[in-house]
Amino acid sequence: MLLAVDIGNTNVVMGLMPTRGELVSALRFPTDKRRTIDEFMEGFEGVVAMHGFDFSNVDSAIVSSVVPELTESVVASVKAKTGLDPLVVNSSMDLGFTITTDHPDKLGVDMIADAAGAVADYEGCLAIFDMGTATTLSVLNSSREYLGSIIIPGVVISQDALTAQASQLPFIKLEPPRELIGRNTVDSMRSGVVHANAAMIDGLIDRVSQELGEPVTTLVTGGVSRLIVPACTRPLIYDPNLLLKGLWEINRRNRA
Repeated sequence: MLLAVDIGNTNVVMGLMPTRGELVSALRFPTDKRRTIDEFMEGFEGVVAMHGFDFSNVDSAIVSSVVPELTESVVASVKAKTGLDPLVVNSSMDLGFTITTDHPDKLGVDMIADAAGAVADYEGCLAIFDMGTATTLSVLNSSREYLGSIIIPGVVISQDALTAQASQLPFIKLEPPRELIGRNTVDSMRSGVVHANAAMIDGLIDRVSQELGEPVTTLVTGGVSRLIVPACTRPLIYDPNLLLKGLWEINRRNRA
């Protein structure tokens, strides 16, 4: 059983995986960069006890972190619960692809994990959208080279900023709009969230394909992507477990 932990800017997600991409149990709690190791472990123990999370069958563990302030705390917590030293994802591991960016060590490990999951399943050029705190687009060519990325303000961040800066625009629940052209403020904002982001994905697929000179296989993952994907018009693959699949692959490749 693999214990996979993803430390994101918004949440820490911890899941048990008996097989690749299969999540049998999961915990999610807010990322708090201000906590000390002791404070984090105390809170972690409380969440684990509340949800009855069972570590007894864990035989390997891996941690992906884009929040360096929390990495040590999470690694210590995992080791305390399992007795294992988890792998911590970094750019120098055997990933199944080569990173050819200017500074490979600066590439977000969430993007690394997404790419590791994608190259194990798909051939040719890849465009991988991960819609989380930020929306990221990772691009790999058919030679399994990670060429680079595009980073865009995330859906929720953009919506929160709009509400905060525009006095007459209310906070809205993220839901599918009833139609493209909204007939009231809330529907208009929902249409903007969904259709503008869908059009961005469609447009970037075209531009990336044009720059590479060949078609791309497009994958979309991340928390709010399930809301956006139905409004896209270009062919794409929705895979909510892509990052977890990537952590499984990285663990398989690097675990002695």
